[in-house]
Amino acid sequence: MTSSTTTRSAWERTTQRQRALRTLTSSVEKDPATLQDAVRRARTQTFGSLETLLLEAHAQWVRTFDARLDTLMENGAYGDQEAVDALWTQTATALPGTARVLDAYADHPELVRAHAQHVRRTRRSMATELPSRWTPPTTVRRGSEQCGWRRRAMSLLPH
Repeated sequence: MTSSTTTRSAWERTTQRQRALRTLTSSVEKDPATLQDAVRRARTQTFGSLETLLLEAHAQWVRTFDARLDTLMENGAYGDQEAVDALWTQTATALPGTARVLDAYADHPELVRAHAQHVRRTRRSMATELPSRWTPPTTVRRGSEQCGWRRRAMSLLPH
């Protein structure tokens, strides 16, 4: 087998996993109630194990967050917890389906380990802490058109 065959095969697997992750997170973003079924489907069709799926989702989160964190570091935000918290929320806004999947499995040992490594790396590089959950707490504002009955119901569900 030539190296170009091996590389192409690895590229195809990576592409397939990225597409499957996008399908999963889009499905969860559109309808959070489908989370368990969507994870099961993605795991059996593409990822093979829950651990592999969770680590792929976490890697996507870390790449997105850290790319934005680099900008904060370049702008001298060392030790700025408020800026890091805002960045975490921005990442959750950019990757809402991923955040829901990660929160749903936050206690899984592989995800706990991966998140702990991210926390340590951020603490060393920025002297700040990271939240233990990926989705920001939902606040319900009474009387707001944006917070209808569905949003209130969703905020009461465990993430």
